[in-house]
Amino acid sequence: MPDQRKYFGHCPFCEAGCGLEITRQGQTVQSIKGDAANPFSRGAVCPKCLSLIDLYNDPDRLRYPLKRTGDAWRPIGWDEAFAEIGKRIKAIREEHGRDAVALFLGNPNVHYHGNLFYLGLLLRALKTRNRYSSSSLDQLPLMMTCYLMFGHQLLFPVPDIDRTDYFLLIGANPAVSGGSIMTGPGIGKRIKAIRERNGKVVVIDPIFTKTAALADRHYFIRPGTDLFLLAAMVNTLFAQGLARPGRLAAFSDGIENVQRAVEEFTPEKVSAMTGIGAADIKNLTLEFATADKAVCYGRLGTCTQAHGALSNWLILAFNIISGKMDRPGGFMFPTPALDLVRFTALAGEKGWVGRHHTRVSGLADFAGEFPVAALAEEILTPGRGRIRAMVTIAGNPVLSAPNGRLMDKALANLDFMVAVDWYINESTRHAHIILPPTTPLEHANHTMMVNLAGVRNFAGYAEPVFEKEPGTRHNWEILSALTAQFVKNPVLKAALRLLKPELLLAGFLRFGPHGAGLKFWRPGLTLSRLKAERHGIDLGPLTPRLPERLFTKNKRLRLAPEIFVSALQQAASGLSGPPSAPVPPFDLLLIGRRNRLSNNSWFHNFSRMRKATNECTLLVNPEDAAKNAIRTGDRVRVSSSVGSIALAAEVTDRIMPGVVSIPHGWGHHLPGVRLGVASRQAGVSINDITDQRQTDLSGTAVFSGVPVRIEKE
Repeated sequence: MPDQRKYFGHCPFCEAGCGLEITRQGQTVQSIKGDAANPFSRGAVCPKCLSLIDLYNDPDRLRYPLKRTGDAWRPIGWDEAFAEIGKRIKAIREEHGRDAVALFLGNPNVHYHGNLFYLGLLLRALKTRNRYSSSSLDQLPLMMTCYLMFGHQLLFPVPDIDRTDYFLLIGANPAVSGGSIMTGPGIGKRIKAIRERNGKVVVIDPIFTKTAALADRHYFIRPGTDLFLLAAMVNTLFAQGLARPGRLAAFSDGIENVQRAVEEFTPEKVSAMTGIGAADIKNLTLEFATADKAVCYGRLGTCTQAHGALSNWLILAFNIISGKMDRPGGFMFPTPALDLVRFTALAGEKGWVGRHHTRVSGLADFAGEFPVAALAEEILTPGRGRIRAMVTIAGNPVLSAPNGRLMDKALANLDFMVAVDWYINESTRHAHIILPPTTPLEHANHTMMVNLAGVRNFAGYAEPVFEKEPGTRHNWEILSALTAQFVKNPVLKAALRLLKPELLLAGFLRFGPHGAGLKFWRPGLTLSRLKAERHGIDLGPLTPRLPERLFTKNKRLRLAPEIFVSALQQAASGLSGPPSAPVPPFDLLLIGRRNRLSNNSWFHNFSRMRKATNECTLLVNPEDAAKNAIRTGDRVRVSSSVGSIALAAEVTDRIMPGVVSIPHGWGHHLPGVRLGVASRQAGVSINDITDQRQTDLSGTAVFSGVPVRIEKE
């Protein structure tokens, strides 16, 4: 019998990055469990880690390239695939211009250093303005805010959750998500620890979430009104003499402008529209401001709504003005092992707003990317500049983009499409060539997200459990070969063949904040040391980093960017009535929700992830259910201005009256999809009834607060 061997690493499926202990015997993984010796995660883990085995063994997973002709797929060799891709895309660029080719990048790209290192090379080689990613379906409002206030779109402040005494969460459910833009394995335990040390946890959300169940208090809030609540809380800081930015005042500009901008937003004026009483708003503000260590954190719910950018701006302003930014227990900035923020700034990849605009709707780009909400129309609208070819990498826009049916139609109209993906799914079924990479069990990986959003400074390295199968390729090898198709310089072509992720990672770590740089005699973080420390290396708690960490030209905080102040003045006109109020016949507001077992749409193809708690149902409050004679289990049709879908109802008082909820990532019924398990319980896609024309200031699609109506079938 083959000997057992233990491997140590981290889970790459969500931002938590829990440390793992993997036991292998022969070609079989015997067990995966939390690594108790990992100093960051301390044994914390969730069921998603078992999907590493499921993905590796999934018979539906592609191992080798496929080419589609009509509705039929056939194997194609790697070299032949790359040659055909190069030929087809070059021909389209020569006839229609560089911008006739588009790229779409999904969120798994940020979890593997091999992807991040090589994507930039591919983008530069293609030289197209038509770049899209899941950022504008998720976090772009926060990125835009960080750029305008701090000078860099990736300079994310992170809750110092392990030292805070007061944790205020708005539109965030880290007990399920694992922590988003807040990398902290075992977030549920960390939240419980706040209460155990006599701190307070308060959740504001239209659903009573698993995080709310861990909190001291929960408040329902009407979707799309976070802006008004936050403006009223900032107003209260000034009205009650609680504006105390402390040492940040010495390098902050615009505090007076913020005070003037929120003058009209009193707790009394916003109470009816938000659903939170004026007394509660004042009390929340007082509790927060007077707590010694406090942090206000917002996430998906505050991003994917009509006022996403403004809400994120006011969250940061609230923390800064109350004196909770850049201090222990508040909002702080990591000191990363691999400093992506500084390296991208040195490479000239800091953000900008509105340098270019989309051809059809005129939506502005941000940091070189256009909003995904504009992608379908850029493919379907005739005329010069139309997108005719597309490369998708680890993305499924038919399920993740607004108005998925329109996106499905758009992909079907491309002249040529390439997908780097494991599956023939709802989007890749339209590809002409699919290039499947190896799985995380077959390649090494560095803890990427902790570098951007760790609640503690940490570095980890995941060693490969299996050698890759003969004839397969890693992500970075695929991206490198794709890039080589569009590089003419022979020296650069040779460099692509020589560059390896380990070499690049070693350099980034050595010249990062914890490395020794060129002083080879001095101790410091190196790749060899990281490999030797199999459980990872604790690099210490978060420390104050401002103003040195700012990337603004004058090293000053910009508290009142003009674009936000102006937009807030326009939003003040909504004080006379509830924003996003449903208009008959659309009398309810639709929001999404996340399940811990549905991290990405392909998780639905793993049998062990298909639990009773992971189903595609419509959450509806008993009051709204009674009005429509709906009971749990009834099939209900949900309609919006762009379409309708039907699914089973789940009547519960966990969701506030006037609001319904559908989880994301479902809808595996489309012809040609090869997801055997997922297709048997296909569910429906919430994005078949979201509207691509509805975006926030940053161009992010509006998924929260969509007006709908429901009726029993």
